[in-house]
Amino acid sequence: MDLLPILTEQIQSGEAMAERFGVTRVAVWKQIQRLQNEGYPVVSEKPKGYRLLPGTPTPAALQAHLKGSFGQQYHYFGTVASTQDVARQLADAGAPHGTVVLAEKQTQGRGRRGKVWSTPLGSGLYFTVVLKPQLALSELSLLPLMAGVAVREACGVGLLKWPNDLITEKGKMAGLLLEADVRGEEVHHVLLGIGINVVPEGLPEGAVGLGSHVRKVSRVELLARLLESLETWLGMTELAVLSAWRKYNGTLGRKVRVQTPRGLLEGLAVDLDARGLWIEHQDTRICITAGDVSLVEPVGRQHHAEG
Repeated sequence: MDLLPILTEQIQSGEAMAERFGVTRVAVWKQIQRLQNEGYPVVSEKPKGYRLLPGTPTPAALQAHLKGSFGQQYHYFGTVASTQDVARQLADAGAPHGTVVLAEKQTQGRGRRGKVWSTPLGSGLYFTVVLKPQLALSELSLLPLMAGVAVREACGVGLLKWPNDLITEKGKMAGLLLEADVRGEEVHHVLLGIGINVVPEGLPEGAVGLGSHVRKVSRVELLARLLESLETWLGMTELAVLSAWRKYNGTLGRKVRVQTPRGLLEGLAVDLDARGLWIEHQDTRICITAGDVSLVEPVGRQHHAEG
């Protein structure tokens, strides 16, 4: 007996579910407890029955909102160690382009450089998309920019902080993690991890939920919208991606501090291209290809990059 596929946002009585499956109400109750223990956002409302939290991205709910091919292969979990790890196993086994792995809770969820990503139950979207892009190895650096633009357009608010965050004046709203499996000169697959805080309550310090800026947010509708946007942007040209990223950027024109493998660098972020972020430091322009960026202070109006 699997109750998850029949659970919705509408309350259903334990008696009705028991009759449907030909079992006792106690058996239904035990299955509900199992789902809750596994991390699924199932709400018990005694004595009325059981329901899901509004906007829960179950397979049935997502299927009703999908408009593209991304997410047609969808794996939904209550709790996993990391959606990146599950997606890697699926990719190695031949999962198609656009496969999505989403979990309500991750016990070992991580961001860039191994940072832990907090995942309060039912408060956000934490998932990985398996990508098999037709890109040359030299074009791989465009993927995080494409993904960032897709996340920004799906959320409708926020600024992009290079290389992987969507921020507002109140804090970090979303983050991205990209891990590529490169074999020789070919990109076998890419794992794009995305974490979006949706519900404002219960988030750690420095984080903000989309619900603080948008009155009504449905997690499943946001997920469907993001997958459609991501599929669209992955087909865009480099010029279009860079133009859109600059439009939404919250990095250019600001004094930044970058922790690079070679040490700490501070300067004015002046431009961005497929190679990386360009920093003006002591009258010299330096291209940062990887590193953690902190915004030191705003510097007048945002710089409008050339090109």
